[in-house]
Amino acid sequence: MSIQARSPSFRKALTGRSADFRPPWSSETSIKSDCTSCSRCIDACPEAILKPGPGNTPVVDFNAGVCTFCKACAQACPEPVFSDTSEPPWALVAQISDGCMLSMGIGCQLCTDICDRSALRLDLRVRPVGRIAINHEACTGCGACLPLCPTDAITLGEHIEEARHEG
Repeated sequence: MSIQARSPSFRKALTGRSADFRPPWSSETSIKSDCTSCSRCIDACPEAILKPGPGNTPVVDFNAGVCTFCKACAQACPEPVFSDTSEPPWALVAQISDGCMLSMGIGCQLCTDICDRSALRLDLRVRPVGRIAINHEACTGCGACLPLCPTDAITLGEHIEEARHEG
């Protein structure tokens, strides 16, 4: 059996959940309180990555493509669902789990090849085959790397700054 990128339905079957992300510049709270399920944001998305989710409210489907942060969804929405688009779209960045093929000693760098911002790079200092290093400052959370990972080791999550201890 070959390893292939899994569809969200397969992921949901394995884990009992799917990874639903709300559109950039929105939140679960703003969707629940202000979204009327009119689908204007979904229709406006040039990348066609916004899909109807719970209650026909918008969710991002990264298996359909990458978010270019074009702001079309926010501009199309007549309700106060979206925040100021001059601010960062969200605090999501790529995160890599121990399920990465590199941690199993198998060479892979599909995620680094697709990352336009070079936020993911192969660090060959870790033996035997390296590891993926994430530049959290460069990562926009666009989702380009998510559907390519053959082991679903990449997720998006909020970047938490680690406290620096001075000694």
